[in-house]
Amino acid sequence: MPTTRLIFATLLLATPLLCAQQAPTQKAEINSATAHHATHSGEAAQPTFEPLQLTVTFKRIHGDKITTQKTYTVSASAQQADPQIRDDSRIPVKKENSAVAAPAQYINGNTDVDIQSIRKVRDLVSLTLRISQEGYSEFGSSERPSANSSLSSHRYTISPTVPIGKQVTVYSMADDVNNYKVEVLLLVEPLNEK
Repeated sequence: MPTTRLIFATLLLATPLLCAQQAPTQKAEINSATAHHATHSGEAAQPTFEPLQLTVTFKRIHGDKITTQKTYTVSASAQQADPQIRDDSRIPVKKENSAVAAPAQYINGNTDVDIQSIRKVRDLVSLTLRISQEGYSEFGSSERPSANSSLSSHRYTISPTVPIGKQVTVYSMADDVNNYKVEVLLLVEPLNEK
């Protein structure tokens, strides 16, 4: 009976030791296989989370003149949390000539951008931009909106694939009747690359 207990105790202690010895060997084999595949496929092994800098620019053009230009820059990494931009403002409404004092009025001007599904393959980046814009649409004027200004709301989803280091127009809308154009430009660069 004491011999059986001794054999049983030895087996119980030996199993974790064997597993501990095998784990580093298996890890080394996996790393070796990954390096071997990268060497033979001609591709250098890249970090899983490569940091990127994304610059989204909104332009509103009336005739040949840029009337509004907003630029947002965020950092992000492929396969990590998706960045969001929330730019909310209150624009005062220009009062019409009136003898009666009226309370101040405002129009909300909001721009929301959700950047999703960022993927990098070699020198190309694919992603999805979900954009929502609300505000006034007095395209020919840089003045404050008046009581007669119309409100506008735009929502669109864009899924471009762009080259790294080159600014690309990923969305464009032209209104020939009112002679204005809206553009969304995207620039993707490696973060902190010198």
